[in-house]
Amino acid sequence: MTEGSHAKYKFTHNLIGAHRAEGSRIERVVAVVAKREKFSGAHNPFLLGDFGLGVTNDFSVRQRFVWLVAIGVIVIILAIVFFFAPMPNIEMEDDYHIDESTPDTRQSIWSRPHFWMAVLAQFLYVAAQAGIFSFFINYMTSQVPPVPASWQAHGVSNTGFFSGWIETHPSGALGFSNKAASNLASLGFLCFLIGRFTGSAILKKFAAHKVLGWYSAATVALCLVIFAKLGWVSVICVFLTYFFMSIMFPTIFALGIFGLGQSAKKASSFIVMAIMGGAILPKVMGAVADRYDLSRGFIVPTLCFAFVAFYGFMWPRLSKAEGGVTVSTSGGH
Repeated sequence: MTEGSHAKYKFTHNLIGAHRAEGSRIERVVAVVAKREKFSGAHNPFLLGDFGLGVTNDFSVRQRFVWLVAIGVIVIILAIVFFFAPMPNIEMEDDYHIDESTPDTRQSIWSRPHFWMAVLAQFLYVAAQAGIFSFFINYMTSQVPPVPASWQAHGVSNTGFFSGWIETHPSGALGFSNKAASNLASLGFLCFLIGRFTGSAILKKFAAHKVLGWYSAATVALCLVIFAKLGWVSVICVFLTYFFMSIMFPTIFALGIFGLGQSAKKASSFIVMAIMGGAILPKVMGAVADRYDLSRGFIVPTLCFAFVAFYGFMWPRLSKAEGGVTVSTSGGH
């Protein structure tokens, strides 16, 4: 580490404007990605659900196909625009003197613990996130306590926007329908969006690794409450996990490429590829849910977030940085 870097650590380069902070650039970019996720068809009933574009459960296959084709065309147009758009060269600080080494003595990015553990942390974070997102509707229709009969009274859940929200489950108890759960998913993503913007403000004032550690620890506690099946308290905790998950992806990314110089380009590609965790570990969560129940399945994201918390708190030792990395929109080199 250079002597001048002991005072304050910032990620700086010229990718977006002159002398923008790296961590904050990533936060802003992923904040836009978060908004894109909310209004994409992947998890959002507002687009392909019961309202928003007038799409209902009776929406024909042909009409759905037309919307998907339209989205595909827009994505292709954006890809073409980005392909021809001039992109400035990334300039990262080389705190580990990787760029200065000769070919015979060049250090591998995998020799930096703060990088390879960031890849693993990202893998587990995305796995936990995908599991919670994927099983949200199942949780709301199977694990929520029976709702009061008064919720099914005329003018409460059987008219207007709330029509069809309450149904009688096979057990004979009243509970949320798939329609209600899909609409409640939008509330979860609203919590995610609020967490992203408030988290960005917090990251300007506090060290990024500490924020990551405490947010992850909070999510571990929430998942344990869900695991314990504490009724409506557990239901509230499901929504709160969305809030605390919001800052994890960009923060892990920024911490993982810290101080890698030109090697940050290669390092960033590995961290992004770690999203494959979202295609693997949710199957484990589903297997636990099949054997026990979905609440018990939350032990899987609990363990994932525990590792992310460990990475956040241990980051200064892993990176050998003698100061907190601050994600800020101000300052520069």
